[in-house]
Amino acid sequence: MSASPNSGGLNAEQRGAAAESTFRDLMLLWLANALPFQVSTVVPDTQKIDFLVRIPSLWSVADQVELKWQVKSTSRDKVNEVEQSPLGCAALRLELGRKSIEGLYAASTAGQLLLALAVQRDVSVPAYDLMYLPPSDRFDWYVLDMGEYFRATRWRNHPDVLYVPTQNKLNLATFSLLWSAHWVNNFFRVLATPQLLAVPELVQDINTVFHERDSLHLVRDFGWSFLQKRLPRYRGEFDEDEFAKINFRTGLAGALGIIRERLYDASSYIDVVRNYCPESLYGTANLWLFSTCYHHFMKATMDIGGGRPDFFSERLLPLPDVDIRLVPRIHLVALWHVILRYRHLGTEVRLVTPPKDGAGEDYSFYGGGIGYFPWISLAGDGANWEIEIGSTRSMVDNIDFLESRARETQFSLDQGGRAEVARLFGVRESDLLLPSRMPTLMFPRENLFLRYPVELFDPDSRLISA
Repeated sequence: MSASPNSGGLNAEQRGAAAESTFRDLMLLWLANALPFQVSTVVPDTQKIDFLVRIPSLWSVADQVELKWQVKSTSRDKVNEVEQSPLGCAALRLELGRKSIEGLYAASTAGQLLLALAVQRDVSVPAYDLMYLPPSDRFDWYVLDMGEYFRATRWRNHPDVLYVPTQNKLNLATFSLLWSAHWVNNFFRVLATPQLLAVPELVQDINTVFHERDSLHLVRDFGWSFLQKRLPRYRGEFDEDEFAKINFRTGLAGALGIIRERLYDASSYIDVVRNYCPESLYGTANLWLFSTCYHHFMKATMDIGGGRPDFFSERLLPLPDVDIRLVPRIHLVALWHVILRYRHLGTEVRLVTPPKDGAGEDYSFYGGGIGYFPWISLAGDGANWEIEIGSTRSMVDNIDFLESRARETQFSLDQGGRAEVARLFGVRESDLLLPSRMPTLMFPRENLFLRYPVELFDPDSRLISA
């Protein structure tokens, strides 16, 4: 019996319904424990948005991340994979039609819009049977930032075709990175507002302190007084809340520059760098992945170590909860990415049990005569500069604390790789897989404050097989 003329349309409709249901289920699974999160359906007739996903920042000082999604579905036999695409990379060529693509363009001009493309994996399965399969067996998922796509391509030259990079796989690993990228982009957005143009000296300070090389010259001139005296000069130019945001973000880059300058100055003598890093307790862990100033800070240890066999670099990252099962999955996966990034930069990382008291305080030990200097303490509702004032801790106190946390290690790469961390996090190993090539047109574009963690996608790196 031949198929009815309407069977193709019905099949596509059923596949689309299965894709939207699966997408919602994945969001709920990936955001487990990330409270309060929200996955809400938007009426398609009013906007070209199917889902509005609100992800908490996990730190009250930062804004929640809001991601708007449109879900489209197709079958594997309906897309062509082309090695050379207008995007400059291998891509899926999807014939959507002019009207559909123009609708995506209109929606993207109204604000940030992500496309989630669900490609039915097994074409022999009727669409009405897809929901009988486990969610992971129904579709291969891809993601595309439509605003970046339309900005970067001459899409009107192929107005009825959409190209989706094959490396833009959507799973828990890349979803966590999407959260990280938008978290960092939102966090530093206040430093790029038009109001700042009225204060050109502050704009120059911001441009300098976020520059890898120029920031070192600035902190040599000012030291900690950059935070204590220079930044406060601008207080009268802004209301109290806005200045607090500008001051903290600019000061953060300045403080990291001061530490880098000290490390470089003593590089001939330093043989050990050990830090307990309270950033991992909150969404601030994302700064290790996408923040330019944190990249400069992380890279400094690699520059100093330079492959020296006598050099030891270690970071102890406290988990946000003693019970790892209570930590949000996207946060755990972000910490996994931090482990891999630091490994690429020559530093070993341990996920450790948080102490009962003082989990948000900074502890460190720098060999070669630097010793210890406190610079920041974190809490769920903010941060405080320490900047070498009033510390009552001795060097022995710091070393003892670092040793005690190291003994409370819950995971490090010397205990196992991806399979072991998947078991510990309670996820599938495939949830942690990243593509071997850097995604394109997936994250907010790079700028003075945001840098992609390209090291995670190095096909020649030991990261991929970790």
